[in-house]
Amino acid sequence: MGDDTNGVTAGVPDDDIAVDYDFDEAWRERKAARVAPRIRILGKVYTLPHSLPAKLILFAVSARKQGRPAEDQVNAEEAFDMLSALLGEENLVDILNRGLEMDDLPDLLGNCQQVYQKRQEQSAGNGHAPSAAGATASTPSG
Repeated sequence: MGDDTNGVTAGVPDDDIAVDYDFDEAWRERKAARVAPRIRILGKVYTLPHSLPAKLILFAVSARKQGRPAEDQVNAEEAFDMLSALLGEENLVDILNRGLEMDDLPDLLGNCQQVYQKRQEQSAGNGHAPSAAGATASTPSG
């Protein structure tokens, strides 16, 4: 069996292929050792991803490359995409249906980002991320 044009070995189950470094396993272990951040919105608690989704960081990099000022507000579609990456689309739709207002979107997005920044600062200060003791989930909850 050979490699296809993308460098992926065709026809062989992924688990049967020996690799030099297994990112999936390393990330699984790292995530298992951390507590995912939790936030309360309109009376419900939601568990955010363990770390800020790459989609949000890539959006910021792309906006900067396009010369978009950092203080520019995101449009509704961008806000929906970014908040979906944080909360999960089903949870975001539920929150919107329960009364989240448009004026709340920048606040929600900004404060979620601050949660990650504070956690990063705390982990840099003590050399590690918060432990997983007491964690209940690693995916958005409803």
